[in-house]
Amino acid sequence: MSPFLPATVLLLIILTLSSCNQSKPEAGTGDGDDTSTTQSGNPDDANDPTTDDSSGEDPLAAEAWHLDNRGQKSFSSNGGKSGEDVSVKSVHASGVKGAGIRIAVSDSGVDLSHPDLQDNDLPGEHRDYSSNSSSAWRGGNPYPIEGEGHGTAVSGLAAAEGWNGIGSRGIAPEAKFSGFLFIGNFHTTSSSYEAKSLDQMTGAFDIFNYSYGYAGCAFVPASSSIISAYKSGVTNLRSGKGAIYIKAVGNDYLGHNSDCNQNDFSYFLGNSNTGEDQNVPYVILAAAMNANGKISSYSTPGSGVWVASLGGEFGANSPAMVTTDIVGCGSGISSSLSQVNGFNKGGSGNSHCDYTSIMNGTSSAAPVLSGVVALMLSANPDLTWRDVKHILAATADKVNYSTAALDHPSSKPLSGYAYDYVYVKNAAGYDFSNTYGFGRVNAAKAVEMAKDYDENLGTYKEELISSGALSIAIPDRSAAGASHSINVASATSIEAIQIKLSTNHTFLGDLGVQLTSPSGTTSRILLINNNIKQSGLSEYTLLSNAFYGESSKGNWTIKLVDGASGNTGKLTKWQIKINGH
Repeated sequence: MSPFLPATVLLLIILTLSSCNQSKPEAGTGDGDDTSTTQSGNPDDANDPTTDDSSGEDPLAAEAWHLDNRGQKSFSSNGGKSGEDVSVKSVHASGVKGAGIRIAVSDSGVDLSHPDLQDNDLPGEHRDYSSNSSSAWRGGNPYPIEGEGHGTAVSGLAAAEGWNGIGSRGIAPEAKFSGFLFIGNFHTTSSSYEAKSLDQMTGAFDIFNYSYGYAGCAFVPASSSIISAYKSGVTNLRSGKGAIYIKAVGNDYLGHNSDCNQNDFSYFLGNSNTGEDQNVPYVILAAAMNANGKISSYSTPGSGVWVASLGGEFGANSPAMVTTDIVGCGSGISSSLSQVNGFNKGGSGNSHCDYTSIMNGTSSAAPVLSGVVALMLSANPDLTWRDVKHILAATADKVNYSTAALDHPSSKPLSGYAYDYVYVKNAAGYDFSNTYGFGRVNAAKAVEMAKDYDENLGTYKEELISSGALSIAIPDRSAAGASHSINVASATSIEAIQIKLSTNHTFLGDLGVQLTSPSGTTSRILLINNNIKQSGLSEYTLLSNAFYGESSKGNWTIKLVDGASGNTGKLTKWQIKINGH
């Protein structure tokens, strides 16, 4: 089963292809669930690379392209492109492997009996949120409900043990982790869900990994308590240096409106800004790339993306991720019922189904990034949460670099208006992309910068300025749009920009929102003709990282563009929040 929280709280886990053959749409890549590579038979344990190897090597690591991409197939029918990984091999060779770093994996739980995980878990520090009684949460057994392997796979990508002679290894193979059973098929009330959400944001951890999110077919407001908890975490945890919150951006490049309305079979174009709880500077959003060095077919774009990490495709026609799974062929992602490839069915050296080769999604990109951050913190434990973000932005590889305009994915253009751009270079010299953020994370460069890091980002400040009440009509299907400017008097070095938007437009699926800085950089925060079937927003927070390093001083101009005819509305208010130093 794919792990859903109750519809009353509207939370959907970011899906991966499971043994039930459920996945997000592939956006025309041609990958998918097929049986062309299915193999039968279970090899003897003596020939099983998941079993003990006295040499100390991890036999499945050779197929883990995210660790070292040599063009291997990773049990799919085609290989990737050599060199397209996160450059972690040299970091491990230098002796930096994540020692001393603690990761909280809040997910669908984890199988703590897994031989590649059991020596890296934190005994007594796991959590079980399946009960509504808070007294049962801490120290509980996080074993996955209904055999859901998602959290076990996520944990392995970040922190599976290395060089123990079995399976593969994590990006940070000496980091320790706790598994939280936060998502699952269990009853929870709205109030208990809020309490659980707050509890899983706290604790003596360096990194919190969240490979889940809201369905992108609606704009979902966040409670003030959740936002306050994030702010408290980056202010107080890690002895005041701040916890690192890493979150999957989403798998809704092309999503199903049926996630919000079961009778609506149309598609929408996802955006990072539809989940307000992630539209804060305190969260690092990870997009996903595949083994060919391209953005993964499902990865949700948006101005809130910080960096791209690795998530692969679907494991049949091109590589997904090789990682840990629930022990045994009766549950988890690997199963005797799987029809994707032989390895995942329990053959090809996986006779016990302890591993999977079809984990994917930004659910995978997040723990890969968490592993890289664990290496950074292991190399320099004094880094603050802001230092980590700065290093990632400064060292990311500008993959597939271009400043060209992008066509509308569903062929619904607006004359005279560019849908989006691959990258935009801002006035501070940073290249930013709604697709890749600041680029693909590079572990070698990030760890090297972390070791000798001596920058002082100064005192963090936040400033909110409001337009007051407005009544500016948005022209129907017109690139001219509706514009308004706010003057910011302070000269803050920007770390993130948030806007609070109010509009009574009757169909947000038409609407594009862009913001232009005093330096002339324009960020497309919402993209036109997205077909998200909702009307109106009231002081809804959106976020952009495109202005990183620029000065806040001067006029900021918002522009709302209606990309299709038939629905109208007005810009009724907006506010700009400067986050920086």
